[in-house]
Amino acid sequence: MMQVFAIAHNTFREAVRNRIFASLIFFAIAMLGLTLAMSSASLNEEIRLMKDDGMFLISTASVFIAIFTGVNLVYKEIEYKTVYTIMPKPIFRSQFLLGKYLGLALTMLILVSIMGLVLCGLLVMVGGQPGISIAQAIWLLYVEVLIVLAVALVFSSFSTPFLSGLMTLGVFMVGRFVDVLRNLHLGDKDVPSATLDAISTVVQWLAKISPDLSLYNVTAHLVYERPVSGEYLFQASMLGLTYILIGLFVASIFFGRRDFV
Repeated sequence: MMQVFAIAHNTFREAVRNRIFASLIFFAIAMLGLTLAMSSASLNEEIRLMKDDGMFLISTASVFIAIFTGVNLVYKEIEYKTVYTIMPKPIFRSQFLLGKYLGLALTMLILVSIMGLVLCGLLVMVGGQPGISIAQAIWLLYVEVLIVLAVALVFSSFSTPFLSGLMTLGVFMVGRFVDVLRNLHLGDKDVPSATLDAISTVVQWLAKISPDLSLYNVTAHLVYERPVSGEYLFQASMLGLTYILIGLFVASIFFGRRDFV
């Protein structure tokens, strides 16, 4: 496990020193400040708008940063040939991937926490009280980010960053609306169409195999100050852990079969 922690530590340091990563953090914080300015122009809805827009910005920024860093996780090691110096050492490829994932998971934890604290500070500025519901929403958002990061790792283990990013973004979009897509029926029942039926089947099939990310969007509870139950938090977290472990397992299989010669 020492090798895993060493790789995780190096990955964390590289991510923190990345200028693009830092730029995205400042951009997200600036957008939260803009949200404060926009909400102040509303009539008696400052707190609700701040919570709604703030969580949307934190979620969007975190997911895009997770995708950007995740799809480049393995590719950069191969492109700069640093992986060639690591593989001959007594370390399994699965340990290498786990270390990279844990390093980015720690990075994303700090990122989400910083933006969450900024949002709490802005809420206090407009006279609101963050409460336990915002901590619950931020935690579930972080679990969602970890799932997206695992998905990005799966695709980056066998594809290019561009294609990996597109596929990861596709999985994220499907996962966010999986509850809608499962009940989606295209066309008119009285006018059957083989093409629409085929598309509907594919969409529902994708919805079944994609992680249900709608479980981690509890902004409505935050806006209307309805705390999420402890049972829901536990079950959603355990399901997220299951998604993550499956993603890491699949990624290790693809990465283990990859030829670096």
